[in-house]
Amino acid sequence: MDKETPATKIMIEKVEKEWNISLPCEYKQLILFSNGIEGPIGKANYLSIWPINELIELNQEYAVDEFLSGIKYFGSDGGDIAYGFEFDHDRTTIIEIPFDSINKEEVKKYGESFFEFLIENNK
Repeated sequence: MDKETPATKIMIEKVEKEWNISLPCEYKQLILFSNGIEGPIGKANYLSIWPINELIELNQEYAVDEFLSGIKYFGSDGGDIAYGFEFDHDRTTIIEIPFDSINKEEVKKYGESFFEFLIENNK
């Protein structure tokens, strides 16, 4: 996968303040290592984790707040699947949903661990 220049804590804090949320620690660790990553993962998967400085704009372009409250996209499979965080009170779940869906019933949940999400996509 392609590594990018690391994000800064200020970039992360800007997103958290704008969205009034706390991003998962494991996700922040990854973004502080590489501000976005993209490339093949596992035997047949592809993963694109968007740069943190593009998250607010991309979520606005996909009208995520308008149709999927409580969800924020952070990347994709490079095709028609969006990956995101679902914020529910004190719990954050990593999810996937088709980009063209506005139905939360189509959400696939990976659990709360960002690293487990990465491992699952590496199979």
